[in-house]
Amino acid sequence: MARMRIIIDTDPGQDDAVALLLAFAERETLDLVGITTVAGNVPLPLTTANALRIVELAKREDVPVYAGASQPLLRPLTTAEYVCGADGLEGAGLPPPRISAQARHAVAFLVETLRAAPEDGVTLCPVGPLTNIALAFGQEPELAAKVERIVLMGGARDLGNVTPAAEFNFYVDPHAAAMVMRLPVPIVMFGLHATHQAIATAERVARIAALRTPVAHAVHGMLKRERPGSADRYGVPGHPVHDVCAIAYLLWPDLFTGRDCRVDVETAGETTMGRSTIDWWGTRREKPNAHVIGHVDAAGFFERLTASLAKLS
Repeated sequence: MARMRIIIDTDPGQDDAVALLLAFAERETLDLVGITTVAGNVPLPLTTANALRIVELAKREDVPVYAGASQPLLRPLTTAEYVCGADGLEGAGLPPPRISAQARHAVAFLVETLRAAPEDGVTLCPVGPLTNIALAFGQEPELAAKVERIVLMGGARDLGNVTPAAEFNFYVDPHAAAMVMRLPVPIVMFGLHATHQAIATAERVARIAALRTPVAHAVHGMLKRERPGSADRYGVPGHPVHDVCAIAYLLWPDLFTGRDCRVDVETAGETTMGRSTIDWWGTRREKPNAHVIGHVDAAGFFERLTASLAKLS
């Protein structure tokens, strides 16, 4: 069976880092042709450095990293050091990267890779603000035919986490999110209502630590740390690993259930900027534009994640 060709667009971030490690661990299934970085959790120089640090940790220097957009399309950049730490990977204990990003811009890489791909030849996995993805398709909308599907982390069916209305990724660049949700491409969407079911409890993190590898040590450090104003505010016993869900879905879709919905992103409201309106009940009777995940088998998710991370030394 041919490996699935994927591109991960990311703003590492602890959970982004674990998502990358999962993709590296499952190289028999996933052909990760490139990593594109975007400003989000921290500014672009740090998200790019963090992607390179994870590449080195996994000993996967064969996977190129491309730096992308440093600002959202139309708004000032909002970052999340208060959650991720000053460098975005607090707790990982990793040194600065020795390797460098590629010279090509991430958007150029996306456009050129999709242009050269067969129809339905690439799956895109954006787990940060959607700026790079929107810019790529804004340049060449016809490249949508080259995408098998987009599996993304963003939005929320219910409450937000950066404002009462909005999830962080969609809030940082709502205009990009709105553009992507209108693409003629199958979209699988993991919002907060789903990812808050994938909680890295102390017991689950301890099982990862018991692997006793450098990768496990870094993951343990990132997921055990206190994040004031984040995990504790939602009444959950640990940290949601939001972005890991998108990669896990590619590997183990049986762990997730959802429904096809119409999703729209607010780009004008002062207090609702970035809100994803998910027509879960089909009230508006509009054609769905995303398969929205509603349930995660968390026990199975962490069991398989731990087994995958064990493949990395």
